[in-house]
Amino acid sequence: MSKRFNLTALASKMARSSWQLYLSFILGGLVLLIFSLVSLYRAQSNHMLSHSKSLMCADLGISALNVMIGRDTSLSRFKWDTSNVSSPFTADQIVSIVERNLSDIDLLSEDRFYFYTDNKEVVFSAIFSHTSDMYLIEGLLKSFLESPKFSQIDRKKLLNSLPCIAAEYNDNSSGSPIGLSAFHSDLGNSAFIWVQKGTPSLKIAIPVHISENIILLMTNIIGVTILLMLVLIWKGLLSLEQKRKTFRDFTREIAKGNAEVPKNLSDDGTLEELAGSFDSMSLHIQRLLRVQRDMINAISHELRTPIARLRFGLESLKDDVNDNNLPAIDGLEGDVEELNTLVDEVLTYGKLEEGGLTLHFTKVDIDDVISSIVENNESLLSNFDIEIEIDPKQSLVLADAHHLHRALQNLILNASKYAKSRLKISFDCDDVSCKIDIEDDGPGIAFEDRDKVFIPFQRLDNSRTRASGGYGLGLAIVQKIAFWHGGAVLIDGSSLGGAKFSFIWSKNYHKKDVS
Repeated sequence: MSKRFNLTALASKMARSSWQLYLSFILGGLVLLIFSLVSLYRAQSNHMLSHSKSLMCADLGISALNVMIGRDTSLSRFKWDTSNVSSPFTADQIVSIVERNLSDIDLLSEDRFYFYTDNKEVVFSAIFSHTSDMYLIEGLLKSFLESPKFSQIDRKKLLNSLPCIAAEYNDNSSGSPIGLSAFHSDLGNSAFIWVQKGTPSLKIAIPVHISENIILLMTNIIGVTILLMLVLIWKGLLSLEQKRKTFRDFTREIAKGNAEVPKNLSDDGTLEELAGSFDSMSLHIQRLLRVQRDMINAISHELRTPIARLRFGLESLKDDVNDNNLPAIDGLEGDVEELNTLVDEVLTYGKLEEGGLTLHFTKVDIDDVISSIVENNESLLSNFDIEIEIDPKQSLVLADAHHLHRALQNLILNASKYAKSRLKISFDCDDVSCKIDIEDDGPGIAFEDRDKVFIPFQRLDNSRTRASGGYGLGLAIVQKIAFWHGGAVLIDGSSLGGAKFSFIWSKNYHKKDVS
């Protein structure tokens, strides 16, 4: 059971699939862009929050150092209560107080911070002030570093006791001015260089810590988004490839002249506008061919009755006319026979064109077939020198005996119409195919006209057709018979000076029913 393949509907689905692929590109890109922007925004927000937290911690820690060594804290964003501070602290005491009070402090949830001694007595406290948006870390740090109370080693030790400060000696400070210089290190961390005569320079950084979980989350989100987009694109490309193959198969069926396509052909396609034109064109051509075929077949069948009547009438007239009129009667009988041959060829070509006949492949002796054709057409071939080259050891082939006989007879008689005096018939066979060459010493066929001789009712405007007559169906029938045998008919120049027709068919083509 077959169904007509609706190419217009097929192509509509293909167009939708194409748009789905484009949409996958667009949506995938938009999703990736949105996720990237959200991730970047989250990263920037976390970086700013971490940076602000680091500056707040640095302000609190450096200001606490200044409080404990009796330096100015007016630049701090914290308001300090130092009423319990009686005298400056030693370096070891400062380190102890800082590590005890700043190691686990939560800067974001508290506004007041207390600093305790070893005896858990409050030494001083600080309240965060929201009146200013600026952290003046450089001024606070400079106030601490300019204190003459501690050496450079002690300064480094005290700064490193703060959880948000990293201090180290710097060997690359040559050329830096005396005093404190600010700069930005890698990743945007705030950093300072302290240069003092007679002591190693000190590099002081305020690291900004970004959570590794946030970075991993951002990377995973972007990676998953890219992967999903690639999967969607891959699926779309596979779908398009399948539809391309479907459209290719369908166009091949059109090229073969098939109006119907098997159900197992996927109901997908492409190019909606072109497909619609194909669909309309295919239906129109099928309708015209069907009308033409039906009309020719009907006319051909209907002609058989009047032809039979004419033949019977002419035969009856022979008994009633004198001998002087007999040549005219014989001429009329020849015309009727010619008309009957034309009808027979039209019907034969129509069956071959439709594929509405059954071929029976059997063992056929080519030598016997050629000999039979020459013998049956002795009256037409007796005036020619016929050269036959057939190896009896290779003469057995697999073919439909009736139609092979018909094809070879058409070729031989066609050659005899144009030959001057010689015909040559040769046969060759290998493991794949068999070939029969039929050559004549006539005028030959021009290269540009060789394809035209197989067109039904086609008559070339040269001496080959004008002198010979014919209906233009004989070679068309030969070509169809070769096609149904899995072969073809080729035309070339002959060594005798005329044309060479090569009838080729496959040895392994065992198709019983061509319908």
